Amino acid sequence: MSGASQLPPAVPSPESVSHYRKPVRRPRLTLGRKLLLVTLGFVLIWSAFIGLSHLSRTHTAAFTIQINEAGKLRMFSQRIAFIISVCHAGPPDSGRWQLCDAATLEKTINDYNASLEQVERTPFSLFLEEDRKELRQAIRSVRQSWEQYSTSARLVAGLVTGPETAALEYVEEQAEPLLKETRAMVQLLVDSQLRAQAWRDSAQNALQIAAALLLAGVATTGYRHGVRPLRNLVELTRLAGRGDFQGRIDYHSRDEIGELAEAFNETNARTQRLIADLQSEATAARRAEEVSESLFEAAADGILISDPGGQIIKVNREAEQIFAYRREELLSRNVDDLLPEPLRQQHRRYVDSYSLDPRSRSMGRGSIVLGRRSDGSEIPLEISLSPVLIDPDQRVIAVVRDVSARMRAEADRQRLITILDMTPDVTATFATNGALIYLNPAGRHLLGITDEAPLAGWEFEQLLTPLAGKILRSEAIPTALECGLWHGEMSLRDRKGTEVPVSQLLIAHPENGEDPQVLSTIARDISERKEHEAELLHRATHDSLTGLANRVLFKDRLKQAIRHAERDGHLVAIMFIDLDNFKLINDTMGHGTGDMLLCEVARRLQVRLRSIDTKARLSGDEFAVILENLKKPEDAASIIQGLAEALHEPIKLPGRDHVITSSMGVSLYPTNGTDAETLLMQADSAMYQAKASGKACYHFYNREMNLRATRRLEIERELRHALERNQLTLYYQPIVNAVTATLEGCEVLLRWQHPDRGLVSPAHFIPVAEETGLIVPIGEWVLRQACKQAQKWRTAGLGLNFISVNISANQLRGHSLVSLVRGALEESQLPPGALELELTEGSLLPNTLTARDVLEEIRAMGVRLVADDFGTGYSSLSYLKIFRFDKIKIDCQFVRDMLEDAGDAAIARATIAMAHAFDAKVVGEGVETPRQAEELARYGCDQLQGYLFDKPLPEPEFSQRLPGQRG
Repeated sequence: MSGASQLPPAVPSPESVSHYRKPVRRPRLTLGRKLLLVTLGFVLIWSAFIGLSHLSRTHTAAFTIQINEAGKLRMFSQRIAFIISVCHAGPPDSGRWQLCDAATLEKTINDYNASLEQVERTPFSLFLEEDRKELRQAIRSVRQSWEQYSTSARLVAGLVTGPETAALEYVEEQAEPLLKETRAMVQLLVDSQLRAQAWRDSAQNALQIAAALLLAGVATTGYRHGVRPLRNLVELTRLAGRGDFQGRIDYHSRDEIGELAEAFNETNARTQRLIADLQSEATAARRAEEVSESLFEAAADGILISDPGGQIIKVNREAEQIFAYRREELLSRNVDDLLPEPLRQQHRRYVDSYSLDPRSRSMGRGSIVLGRRSDGSEIPLEISLSPVLIDPDQRVIAVVRDVSARMRAEADRQRLITILDMTPDVTATFATNGALIYLNPAGRHLLGITDEAPLAGWEFEQLLTPLAGKILRSEAIPTALECGLWHGEMSLRDRKGTEVPVSQLLIAHPENGEDPQVLSTIARDISERKEHEAELLHRATHDSLTGLANRVLFKDRLKQAIRHAERDGHLVAIMFIDLDNFKLINDTMGHGTGDMLLCEVARRLQVRLRSIDTKARLSGDEFAVILENLKKPEDAASIIQGLAEALHEPIKLPGRDHVITSSMGVSLYPTNGTDAETLLMQADSAMYQAKASGKACYHFYNREMNLRATRRLEIERELRHALERNQLTLYYQPIVNAVTATLEGCEVLLRWQHPDRGLVSPAHFIPVAEETGLIVPIGEWVLRQACKQAQKWRTAGLGLNFISVNISANQLRGHSLVSLVRGALEESQLPPGALELELTEGSLLPNTLTARDVLEEIRAMGVRLVADDFGTGYSSLSYLKIFRFDKIKIDCQFVRDMLEDAGDAAIARATIAMAHAFDAKVVGEGVETPRQAEELARYGCDQLQGYLFDKPLPEPEFSQRLPGQRG
């Protein structure tokens, strides 16, 4: 309802009704006065409209006269100029005599002057302010120009005496400007009239709009303050007739309708307050009844109200649950039905006696009365009776409590006591001052107290060791009293003084009235668990094979050693020990023999080093040692030297004695670092430096090693991106026929075109690629690119019989090399016979059996195998027997000195002879002089390779060397 306020809730509170306030009284504005104000408004608008119309007509009449006279000025000025120009053009003839008469000119001048005066006399008050100023200025300008012009014209006409020639020139010159000024004045009059008329039109339009708005406002106000309030009043009156007095009319005018609305609102408010008061009283009565009923229903005990004869009148929810009857079933029964059959006769006699002496008391002779549930089962109950007089009837209230749970709890308590008496755990209760209150038989046995002996004079701390007693007083009891619980480990002491480790739980019981606060404790023997934990800890911190510390314990001991050295000002030495060629022993003699060797090395470390030194096996054949309490680096050097000599002594292994060497790296605290990670890393770097120096030695860490390690890490990081950034490229070195020197093939060599360092030597980055495993994806890229390039040359008709690609040891692990070779050949369409794979002895030895299977499968495709750097390993002859090579390369170190060294020449001849015996061709590497080439050809070498024929070339330059290439 648009005129009424929002309806309040169905039953408003007295506070909400009392908050209704009457509107503030203002000076009374009745409907008659409002009508008078509207009438005056319309009269004023119409009067203004009539006044504007009258002014418009008056101004238009004056403007007509003014514009007419202004127009004459233009005509008169033109006529004067014409007369003067005609009369002075030559002697007057009969046709011009009348026109050139002086009287005619004077009359025209007088007419001009009269029209100008008429224009000046006409009022300008109805023009706009700016237009009035401009018109007066224009008329004054015309007047000034006319005064001079008329004087000159009179001189020319002879009406006055003066210089006629100068006057004639002035008249001729000023005739046109005067005409322009006159025209401008006329145009200004027209424009001013248009603007004044537009203003008057706008004013009339505004008055019409104001009248329309006034009319609309009257209609709107009449609807809002008349029609709508009356409609709302009718609607709310109808609602009040139906009993709804919540409506209010939101209308506060001081007219007759406002007084009617105010009277209606006051009547409704008063009626609503009366209804609210009645409803509040009813609600309070109902709430009191609900509270009483809620208390009755929420009672923790069952309540039955019956008459003196035992007929049940009312029960609560708990009574239903106790007896397992529905409420309507209980209300139709007598209390006799809630007792077992044997007790009913006795209960009737009790009811009769109670009716003679009704008072509050417990029912039955004892504290427990048996009740009967709906299913016939019996339950123990406690019942108290209270008589009450509900005028005029006598009632009996029976409060029934099911004590089944209490009796079960009592039984459980007895069972718990039995369990505590039987448990092997020590269970005790004692006061906060330590006095024992309860101690189970296990605890009594521990102290040697008989089961019947009293505990007076005994304290709980007598069960504990001195250290455990301190923990009890300083930590356990305060924590339990604050948090309610404490759990930890202590040690008990039996009557013989033996310590028993226990897991102990301490519980603080809440204070009970005036009784002192007590605590309970349960202590369980954990001797076996402690032994097991010690064993697990040893396994977690020691190597299972050698019994030495493992990596975890080693790092912990190193941190402790650093702290001790920092406190005492001593040195600490960290040694990394790596057994040289241990993998060869493992592979050739078996892992069992390798384990025996490791155990013997561990034993020698234990024997040769001090007891304060930590010895550890980190992994595989890597050992580490921490030397503590050193005063100068020389102390570490003497210990390390003695250890190296001990490790180099022969070790008895099954079937033979074996001498094993080791490479050792040493870092010092605080010389080389102050934290464990740095010292370990530097000792590791020093160990690798020892290996690089030829093994079987030890090295102390220095800054140059760190720089080399940093450079190596930098190369590794940049090498990881070199492949994806297309920084790797292939070079090709010719392989020629030893007799004819014609080009037969080439070896593919990898180069790294670094954006900053230029062309990086393979000696700098290939070892890093081998160690990090990057050689596998790089080798795959090399093989695929080489096969594509070789097939491209073959398709172009360039003579090249084969292309030779080096294979890394990492690529030989597993059978992935087989699929790689097959994929590269299929992708490039290169015939298998045009591909050679070069392998060094070092790449074949780590896993001989797997390598043989892989190479046999590749050879079966038609790919040829080449043994590279032959003669530099330990097992060259044996691996010629195991692997069937198609070609053998004599290492360049034998070719370089074979002309001066008879031994190298013999090796070259023998290698060629052995290769031919195995049906393999021979390639001489590193040929730099014609004499070397001639000598190798004389020995029977098949092919040659070296700087004598060309250095490794990039693809464009090498392509120019190929037979069939057009120059």
